[in-house]
Amino acid sequence: MTRLWLSEPQGTACRAPTTRLRKRTEEIATPHIGMKVYDLQWFTTFGLEPATAARMLRDDGVDTVLVSNRIDPLPNSGVDQRDYLAAATTRLAAYDDRVWSEALRDAGLQVYQTTATFFDPTALERFPDAWPIDADGSPEAGFDWYLGVCPTDDAYLAWKIDRVRRVVDELRPDGFFLSFTRFPGFWENWTPDYRFTNADRFCFCPRCRARFAETTGIVLPPGDAAAQARFILDRHGDAWTDWRCDQIISAIGRVSAAASEIVPNLPIMLNTLAFPASDFDGLNVRREIAAQDLTRLSAVVDRFELMTYLQILRRSPEWLGPVVADARRLAPDRPLYCTLQVAPLYTEGVHAGRERASDITADDLERAGRAALDAGADGLVFYHWTDFLLDEAAGGRKRQVLRALAHG
Repeated sequence: MTRLWLSEPQGTACRAPTTRLRKRTEEIATPHIGMKVYDLQWFTTFGLEPATAARMLRDDGVDTVLVSNRIDPLPNSGVDQRDYLAAATTRLAAYDDRVWSEALRDAGLQVYQTTATFFDPTALERFPDAWPIDADGSPEAGFDWYLGVCPTDDAYLAWKIDRVRRVVDELRPDGFFLSFTRFPGFWENWTPDYRFTNADRFCFCPRCRARFAETTGIVLPPGDAAAQARFILDRHGDAWTDWRCDQIISAIGRVSAAASEIVPNLPIMLNTLAFPASDFDGLNVRREIAAQDLTRLSAVVDRFELMTYLQILRRSPEWLGPVVADARRLAPDRPLYCTLQVAPLYTEGVHAGRERASDITADDLERAGRAALDAGADGLVFYHWTDFLLDEAAGGRKRQVLRALAHG
């Protein structure tokens, strides 16, 4: 294994408000900077100790770290961690979630533990009733590494909540970051030329259809999933969207209430789609496809992350203006954070031929960060720290850009 060393630089569904996050009452002099630290390469590949790594993040201007843990590990996704984990067995034996969390807090950083709420392909083997059904009546086929979970499966959600409780009880985070908290969809494919079909609309499993009918009083005609899906979408599309949004709000409320039983009023940060309502010929993708209604979600969410992954989505920094403006209109009193990529993704294999840029330079990163802040974002989140470390090891200057953005 190649070992790289870096020098260290010098409540319920509607919870009671937490004053520091619930109100956005003044302009922020310096932006909040979050860092996703989902893997352990800082510890294995780069040989950093927790205290050293925490000081590096702090000195680079980071104030909030979104971390994974071994109690409720994040499933493998776009960045495959299996190879480095297999090569680092001995080093990993010395790693401890609690030590890492304490080191981050000792450095003055806020620690947000992370869960993938409705994404866990292996869990579908245990909870087969959570397998989503699209508007054609077909089980979700998934794409590349992604396979979503139906948000209405009570057994699955109870299992997930038990894991969240354990994380909060054992690690006592400063907040919780909920990712993949939506109805299924591989949003990474939703570039400007994407055309949505029935295969993007979920979930029409028997449970979802029955609960929708029971809640709304709408009588569904006889027929299979595809026939009833056509009836619902053609005749009762607005009611269907509202009901699905209710399911996401309810699920977050249940997660939040369980966590807050252990750490009262634990702040919740939500990972949301970035698309403004003006995209895709007016199709409100965030609400109609993912069932994320920012206005109503504000009852259970303290901070919103907007997934503004420009290289993946083939968007320019100018797109960040309407993105932030649309989200601000919908959630005026919640902090909004734009997430920026540090390195390119999805350029090979099944993703080849989609005309994504093959590089993200330090200048690209700085332009994107400045554009997000100029658009009115309260802060930035970077995906992810390993890419900064790899860039520095190769002689790059992305960490310098990070510091410049953090310190104005």
